[in-house]
Amino acid sequence: MWIYQTRLVEPSDRALLKPVASISYEFHNHIHGLGYDNQNRRLFVATHYGPFIWKEGKLFQLGKNRDDFIGFSLHPSNPNIIYTSGHPEKGGNMGVMKSEDGGASFKRTFRGPKEETVDFHSMTISPANPRVLYGWFIEKLYRSKDGGKSWQSALGRGLPEHGFCWGAPCLSADSKDAKVVYASTPNGLLISHDFGENWIPLNSELGAVAGVGVDPSDSKRLFAFTQKFGLAASRDGGKDWQARNNGIKLSRQEVVFAFAFGRKNSRDLFAATGEQIFRSNDGGESWEKIL
Repeated sequence: MWIYQTRLVEPSDRALLKPVASISYEFHNHIHGLGYDNQNRRLFVATHYGPFIWKEGKLFQLGKNRDDFIGFSLHPSNPNIIYTSGHPEKGGNMGVMKSEDGGASFKRTFRGPKEETVDFHSMTISPANPRVLYGWFIEKLYRSKDGGKSWQSALGRGLPEHGFCWGAPCLSADSKDAKVVYASTPNGLLISHDFGENWIPLNSELGAVAGVGVDPSDSKRLFAFTQKFGLAASRDGGKDWQARNNGIKLSRQEVVFAFAFGRKNSRDLFAATGEQIFRSNDGGESWEKIL
């Protein structure tokens, strides 16, 4: 099994965290994903050049890893467990990598079908059952039910082949039902009730949807970036939506594609584009740029 590591130290070791001015302090960089560590009240930021940590207004590079973390999923209750996929620093595809020490080191848990090596441009982990994960690679939906050890392709019937997560539909697992997963696509917001086998439109009035997030404490509370409203929220599982753009300032090319929620305080949440991260501490009523 292929293993690479930054340092063999505990994830709490301060030597892993290097204070930096921005995610582009070393290279011109952009954001690929978010994950909120409720235990330590810090935000994981997956980027084209490795992982970063944001906490209390300060930004840190996590370790010496400079791999391209395109797909990213932080375990919902154990921040030491991280799943990622994308490209190694030297090129190629990395398959699915797993860290059990908070990002200090990673092991490959899945390469791909036959001779292929996957590169998930979108990933999600189920808060209802963290052994269930989803990933998207070359117009196909993959699913794991054993914590990322093995993956099978789901039928994905009704799911468009493209989306706003670097060509992939942006995926988000439901927080209460492990069988339910959402996908934001150019064709709108879709939902599957059977582990990704079959998909149906959730709301046809939103237009194209770039990203979707599900509140871990209330599965009826959704956030999405929509063609109709911009950033919007629903409190009834996606039937009705209201715009929530106060404080969100984007260029014409930007879309919000990633969300992260505070599990202990659902009024605390984050939203990311490829270039910016916004935070709300009032349940999405207003936002401020933090990165």
